[in-house]
This record gives sequence, C-alpha cells and structure tokens, in this order.
Amino acid sequence: MSSHFPKLAAEALDLQNTALFLDVDGTLLDIAATPESVVVPDGLAETIGRLEQALGGALAIVTGRELADLDRLFFPLRTRAAGVHGAEMRYDPTRPASAAPDSAKLSADLWREFVSLAGAFPGVAMEDKFYSFTAHYRAAPEAAPALRAALLRLVEAHRDLDLQLLDGRCAFEIKPSSFDKGEAVRRFLERPPFVGRRPIFIGDDVSDEYGFRYVSGQSGVAFAVGAPRKDADDVFADPATVRRWLERLAEPAAA
Repeated sequence: MSSHFPKLAAEALDLQNTALFLDVDGTLLDIAATPESVVVPDGLAETIGRLEQALGGALAIVTGRELADLDRLFFPLRTRAAGVHGAEMRYDPTRPASAAPDSAKLSADLWREFVSLAGAFPGVAMEDKFYSFTAHYRAAPEAAPALRAALLRLVEAHRDLDLQLLDGRCAFEIKPSSFDKGEAVRRFLERPPFVGRRPIFIGDDVSDEYGFRYVSGQSGVAFAVGAPRKDADDVFADPATVRRWLERLAEPAAA
C-alpha cells in the first residue's frame, strides 16, 4: 500500500473509532477459475475473528456472494455481513439474515431469459443468486463483448424492473438498482456498533465503487485492490497485501 494515508498504518489506527468493511473475491481471497474453487488461506478466518473483537464488532463483510456461500467458505466464522451486494443483510452474527428494504428476488421467467441469452455462448457459466444473475466468462473471454451486448439488451427490455449491468472480474451481473454496496454500508453505519465510527472500505471491482463513494462522503477512506478505482483513495497491490495488513491490524488483539 502506498503512503498517502500514513495515519492509517495498521499500527496507528484507532480501532475503537473505526468501522471496517471488506469485500471477499479479489480482496480477501485471490480470484480463482470459478467462484467455487477459491481458497481461503489458513488463518484468515481466525484473523478476521480477532479483528472483529478488537473493533468491538464493527466489522462487516460486504460481498456479491450469497451469505450462505460466505458462511460455508469461512466456517465456523460468522460476521455481520451483506450478501448479494446488499440484498441480504445480517446485522447480528448470532441471528439470521433478512432481506434489505427495496430488495426483491428476480423472477423465474427472467432467469429463463438470462439462461437463453448467456447459454448461447459456449464456456459461459451462469449463476442464480435470486436477487441477481451472473454470467461468468473466464473460460470464454472472447465472448465478453457480444455477451455484454446481449445482456444490455435484456436490461433494456425490462426497464420496468430498473435493472443494471455490473462489469465484474470476468463476469457480468444483472441486478435491480435499488440496492448496492454503498446502501449496505449506510445501513450498517446507522446501527450499533458502527454508529459514529470512521468507515474504511476495501474492495476490488466496479460493484465496490458504490461503497467507496459512500464512505468517502462520510469522511471515511476507500481502498481499491489491484488497480486504482473511481472514488478509491489508495490501492493495495493484491489480496495477499490486504491479508498481511489485516494480520498487523489484528496483532494487538492477539497479544
């Protein structure tokens, strides 16, 4: 990480007045060939657990994954978390998640249309997350321009649903515009133990830019991973660098 924000050095950060928001894929975890093949490095869940305690609970994972998938990856750790870009909200790690206001599951008819379009491209894998649909094209990168154009036509054909197309890491995702990661962060910051704390958001792709923009407007700091991003104040080189920073941040809790 560059030195534009020396006061945010792990050793100097005031954890009692900090709220930390973390993306998963490309931020905590290295990108893999498929969402199912990611690897959670040894000790990462324990580091996050220690850090959550040191922050007085003011830590949330904000991910495009479903929360059931998140919990499977980091088992037995359960944190405060937002899933599917904020459609699913878990304000208390001991209680079930709830649907965010204004979130609604996409219809089976729309899924069939999505499958018909994306399935016309060999090598493209489709994922139904109920609140959003994703087409993964890592195995067929040459399909990206035509696939994106086809999905934009689908979005345009359903203006009544107010859909948006997200350009992810070798993936295109359609979702309603009524929820996003910035809204998820806002909802957390309105509740204990996040209230009154300075937010820090770390993420790596376009869906995280909503979170970057929101925390920047709250006198917080946003960090991109891998490359500069709109509204990000600084950049971590890669997920391994993020993990090392979190380990340093959690060291006082282990002492």
